[in-house]
Amino acid sequence: MVDVLWLVDASSSVSADDHALTMGFIYNVTSYLTIGDNDIRMGVVKFDDEANALFELDDNNNKASLLSAINSISYTQSTVSSRKTMDALTYTRTLYLSIKGGRSDAGKVVIVIESGPSTNTPLTITKANDLRTSYGAEVFAIGIGSDLSKTNDELQGIANDPDSYYVEYIGGFINLCGIVPSILPKIDNETTATMLDGCDEWVEPTTAEITSTERMTEATISQTNEGLDIGAVVGILLSCLLILAILACVLYLLYKRKRRKDKKGPDKSEDDIVKAVNEYNDTSLGEKRHMYKRDTSSINITPTKTMSEKDTMFTVYENLGERSVTSSIIDVKIPI
Repeated sequence: MVDVLWLVDASSSVSADDHALTMGFIYNVTSYLTIGDNDIRMGVVKFDDEANALFELDDNNNKASLLSAINSISYTQSTVSSRKTMDALTYTRTLYLSIKGGRSDAGKVVIVIESGPSTNTPLTITKANDLRTSYGAEVFAIGIGSDLSKTNDELQGIANDPDSYYVEYIGGFINLCGIVPSILPKIDNETTATMLDGCDEWVEPTTAEITSTERMTEATISQTNEGLDIGAVVGILLSCLLILAILACVLYLLYKRKRRKDKKGPDKSEDDIVKAVNEYNDTSLGEKRHMYKRDTSSINITPTKTMSEKDTMFTVYENLGERSVTSSIIDVKIPI
């Protein structure tokens, strides 16, 4: 007789597919075993930062009921990344009590499935040792994924000795079905199984293969970083060229505007005309007469009355018989 407890990692790193593969693995192992009150009984515990029994040792006393219970375990996505494996091992002690279905005359087997290390490796190892001391339990450790390895201290500390017998390591959950033939006789030495159809046995890479892979990864990362550096430099250069092109356009537009303004020449403002009129009014009679004689001779107009000191620019217009004075007269003294 054997009381078997599965402690299953249910942290956030375990996906729905990983969960299905884990339950499929437990289901396949169970399908080969003899289940009953006088044979093997099973319980399943899931854990992340706390441990919970999905069903206990005395909940299913025959194979059909047990397989149905395993098949009914649904997936719930955990939001907790930590694994308190030590709490799951502590919780296991209560499940071996008689009130929880534990049998004092039955052998005790604990199988821990982890996809990463616990939050406290020394305490986890201590709790596994307590199970061995208090119940004489055989504790197996199955490590999955790149966060663990065959020689991981925690896996070896959880498992009984020798590690070669009690520790299993595989690269991914997909490889769980491949270790069914290995685990099965360790639970019941009278039961054996062959490799299941569609399952590939996990072959751990050799040291040379791992080193080669690491070197290839480092080379790939180095090439990627070089590519990123070159890309950054090219981007900066293109940005600088764009800024220079914009500045050149702005300078060209300013130059064109200045050229147009220079060709047009300065505007004659109203203030210039007023200034010219005031200067004329301030001139002496002699200068006025001189101006008048030069202007009127050019357009053959004879004055109608004698000029005086009080004459202004506007009386000139009157002397000319209110005739329009052309721009040629004003041009003598006033630039327009």
